[in-house]
Amino acid sequence: MSDAMTDRRFMANFLLLALVSGLTVGLGKVVTTIYAIDLGATAFQVGVIGAMESIGMVLVTVPAGFIIARYGARGIYFASSLGPLLVNLAMPFAAGWAALAGGRWLIGLCIPFRMVAMNSAFLERLRGRGETRGGWYRGALTAGMAILGPASAGILILKAGVTAAFFIVAALFGVMALFSLSFLPARQPAAEESASFFAEIGALLGNRAVAESSFVEFLSSATGSLFSTFILLLAAALPPLTREDGITVLLVQGVSTVALLFLSGTLVARLARGTAYALALALAAAALALLGFAHGFPALAVGAVLLSAASAVVHLINVRMLAAIPGAKSKAAGLYNLASMTGSSAGALGGGLLTKLVPLQSVFLLWLPVLFGAAAIAFARHRFARPLTPQEVLP
Repeated sequence: MSDAMTDRRFMANFLLLALVSGLTVGLGKVVTTIYAIDLGATAFQVGVIGAMESIGMVLVTVPAGFIIARYGARGIYFASSLGPLLVNLAMPFAAGWAALAGGRWLIGLCIPFRMVAMNSAFLERLRGRGETRGGWYRGALTAGMAILGPASAGILILKAGVTAAFFIVAALFGVMALFSLSFLPARQPAAEESASFFAEIGALLGNRAVAESSFVEFLSSATGSLFSTFILLLAAALPPLTREDGITVLLVQGVSTVALLFLSGTLVARLARGTAYALALALAAAALALLGFAHGFPALAVGAVLLSAASAVVHLINVRMLAAIPGAKSKAAGLYNLASMTGSSAGALGGGLLTKLVPLQSVFLLWLPVLFGAAAIAFARHRFARPLTPQEVLP
């Protein structure tokens, strides 16, 4: 009973931290964008500001996993929360868009340490006893980032102004840093590792559970990014719909994603890995077809829900695979997060390039052969790969 209580207490604290973390990140992004516009930034400059955080994150995501494996999630999460705290305190004094871009880049260097620390702690907790809860972390994070963060930004800026909003973001990072000390795992004693950084990366990628889950996450993130990047433009191109209708579709996707991540764990836990991936592929294909032939809001909304379902299935299976890997999870979590980030960038960039060749709505249809081609490659690699070792077998 004590273990059950401890597990429930950890999960409650963890989900609260994930929700506030998502809220804070979403709030910070919106406030920075609005402040940049107030400073007279152009659309291109606003895009650069947003991209700088992603660049910073990609640079350190994998090293973050190795550092956390060595020093533990608790101390690293605490230390990496102080950077965004200080940067957000300085943001209101930025004189131009370049300073804001630099600030977002610095925040991007800190966020992966927080993400990987939480991801690895969550995977450790799930191992062998919580596979139906595999979507709870991303669900709470998405609820904060996609729903509560933007909503809070509108209220705060209207009532208190941009400067106060930045200070509140900074304060939230401080609160999260202190709160994390009460439950995130400290460093665990481990044997000294003699392998080099790149040798360990190669060994991780040689693990089929890590390699397959990262590859599928890359495809899922790329497809999701394609949707979120172009749905506003697509809605505006389908009279009588407007960009505001596109925002509503994004809200539908956000709410359905959160609901499915929290509620579908038991169902997905009954599916074999191959069956689940095939289901996700079918759902994503149906979503892309609907979006590619849509003429009104209902088709866009149903497409958004189907895409959310595909993403939820993929995430739940991937988390189940990663949680079953023996040993510390932070290194695998770093690679998995990197796959998600690079997939998001690839979806936006790939979709942008396709718009140079075909009309916007046709991009969603043209993404279908890309998706099926990548799935065929993954299937072939899986079929002809060496047999799984006992440590890589997914229950």
